[in-house]
Amino acid sequence: MSASIDGVSIRALSAAVPQDVMTLADFATLFGEKEVQRIAKSTGIHQVRVANRLSTVDLCAAAARSLFNAADIDPASIDGLVVVTQTPDSLMPASSAILADRLGLKKGLAAFDLNFGCSGYIYGLFQAAMLIKAGGCRRVLVCTGDVISKLLNPEDRHVRLVFGDAATCTLLECGDQTLGFAFDTDGAGAQYLNTALDYTPGSTSRVQAAGLHMDGGQVMNFALEKVPSAINAFLRDKGIDPDRVPFFLLHQANKFMLDYLAKKLGVSPARVPIEVADVGNTGPSSIPLMICKRHDREDLRQDNLIACGFGVGLSIGVAHLSLRDALIVDPVEVPALPN
Repeated sequence: MSASIDGVSIRALSAAVPQDVMTLADFATLFGEKEVQRIAKSTGIHQVRVANRLSTVDLCAAAARSLFNAADIDPASIDGLVVVTQTPDSLMPASSAILADRLGLKKGLAAFDLNFGCSGYIYGLFQAAMLIKAGGCRRVLVCTGDVISKLLNPEDRHVRLVFGDAATCTLLECGDQTLGFAFDTDGAGAQYLNTALDYTPGSTSRVQAAGLHMDGGQVMNFALEKVPSAINAFLRDKGIDPDRVPFFLLHQANKFMLDYLAKKLGVSPARVPIEVADVGNTGPSSIPLMICKRHDREDLRQDNLIACGFGVGLSIGVAHLSLRDALIVDPVEVPALPN
């Protein structure tokens, strides 16, 4: 599936991360120094953020308020809200409704959740752009957020040393840019990365969520085989010269995967920014969080950028976008709420 949507612009991006962390030293007491160093050498992740006594909405609200303050945005001017999360504050109501109230947004707005992981940021941008293009909204917030640490098996070192909690906020509005999108979905790979619900039809027992399950080898194979071909097909379809793309903004899975993807795409590592060392893999937040963390070191405010999210689904989302006019805000740290 491929589409181009004109008449929109990305106005601002912000991010929020929990103040609390789990470091390699912390993990070494659980899994042993040698094993922890082995994993860290491959992933490039030296600590992950952990949302102690913080929810997805707490982090999204912090990111949104940071954006409102930095960009001087009146919350009343927002008429669309898309929340991309795999860890909603509740199954009902949607986290978007809770967040809209928390932020003091007007009642007459469209607000909904998207249950997506690592490709979720691209889906969120797509939904926001469509709301604007349809004429129903002039300003739409896309909030990504997960407190994935609450779903991790405490004894599974392969996920605990990789996944971190975070949230981001991106403001889209009517403008003069054209955003391009393409998506691929392969539900046959759902078994390789999931959080199953323990539910028996007809039973009176409560539904419970299992811990996050990841078959790292299968997910890695999917990403390394399918992502380069998806990006290259997108570039051909849109008539984009890859040599004229200043940066490929890829899902921040881990350093090994990003280095390999850069090589497969035939681009220099400098054009594939990596920002996982002190935050980990933050799922749908990873691309905008990376942008917010790196913007003061690299000029990411450019046209002709390619973004790509990939993972749970299994799914891939690719976008052609511009950050030329975007205000990029440094991430804020959010302390744990009092007991």
